[in-house]
Amino acid sequence: MRVDFSIPVEFEEVPLGMDFAAAWDEVCARGAHESHMTETREKSLSEMARTLEAISRSLAASGVLYAGNCLHSFEGEISLGSLAVAVVDFAYGDDPATAARGTLRGILDSRGENWTGSVIDAPCGQAVVFTGGQRYVLPSVLSPTGERAEVLTAQFHAMIPVPAGFDEPRRMCLVAFSTPQVTHWEKCYAPLVARILRSLRFAPEDDNHAAVDRLAPTGAEGS
Repeated sequence: MRVDFSIPVEFEEVPLGMDFAAAWDEVCARGAHESHMTETREKSLSEMARTLEAISRSLAASGVLYAGNCLHSFEGEISLGSLAVAVVDFAYGDDPATAARGTLRGILDSRGENWTGSVIDAPCGQAVVFTGGQRYVLPSVLSPTGERAEVLTAQFHAMIPVPAGFDEPRRMCLVAFSTPQVTHWEKCYAPLVARILRSLRFAPEDDNHAAVDRLAPTGAEGS
């Protein structure tokens, strides 16, 4: 099965299943503006590369078809967002609508009162969408201060039972977005992830993979 969707041009894809050499090249390329290599900087880049390698391999092993992030300016502030699209086995039976309603109840019960959710009719089928906040511990090597930090992120998750006819056994498509700029969620990112979800389609294919198109830049006409 192929999953077709569109993402904004601001997003840069994170390669999946990277080894250390590929992860090293990736972190060096993203920090290319800092040309002077000191022993401290080399050690920091090595730690970042090892972290990126582990994340990249974990994403590939867990059924992620696409991962990307964006770093841009929004209302005069730096803003960061991360996106992942995955397909996982999910034996939901014969009725996607029943699966969607059951998923909604189960997720809301497990996430707590700070999360909200609903079932919506999307072009790709019924989708369960959730929003809420989640805290993560940022390792010192990835922290701008060089110290371990706790970060609150705004989260959007969509879960779409893949309609019958594409897969046996049944599967679930997951779209996950997060940003540490919590105050940017409503104006900047909520419209963005809505466009991504509206663009998502399923198509027959022998092996799971993603086909990605690009949306116009954020704020452009038609966004």
